[in-house]
Amino acid sequence: MDANQKKALNGIIKETLKNLEENGFKAAFVNDKAELMNLIRTLVPEGSATATGGSETLAETGVLAYLKEKTEYHAERKEAYGVQYYLASANAVTMHGELYEVDGRGNRVSAMLFGPDNVIVIAGINKLVLDIHEAVERVKTKAAPPNCLRLEKDTPCTKLGHCVSPYFDEKHFSALGCTAAGRICANTVIFSRQTAKDRITVIIVGEEYGY
Repeated sequence: MDANQKKALNGIIKETLKNLEENGFKAAFVNDKAELMNLIRTLVPEGSATATGGSETLAETGVLAYLKEKTEYHAERKEAYGVQYYLASANAVTMHGELYEVDGRGNRVSAMLFGPDNVIVIAGINKLVLDIHEAVERVKTKAAPPNCLRLEKDTPCTKLGHCVSPYFDEKHFSALGCTAAGRICANTVIFSRQTAKDRITVIIVGEEYGY
């Protein structure tokens, strides 16, 4: 990435952070995973009760290892609703200050919606998109196929490399035409304006992580 690309990206990040805060989220930017871990150690004290949604981002950045080693980590999904801190990633973060989340069983989005008092969402710069239109297509072409492969799901996207309906359709956001039993694009939530202000903290990392 050259200097001009970095300058343009900085503008996108600044606008996204501003809009997240206007929508009732806490928002922060860190340059890399070292800065991220310093922030996480401040936000999530050792010994606190924690849980997570499934996330390659948390694994790749070292956040998951910290939680398992230094906190009272709850791996059982139904225990997540009562912890102090719930951590997850986003499928996409729009410049309008929205989180776009697509889930299989719904345990991640349900905890984020109305579970712990403190939710922390970590997203690499690869998750930044202009709007919901781009968020939908990002999931269909960049996030769902590798996630299905990781989870060993027998879905069309693992063979095609993209969703059976890879493009945005304003009448149907989801994976129209996919009837696979292992389909993970089952529940879609758009986190827009937050009524519980500052309950959700969004941290954007200046590196690419996860799907």
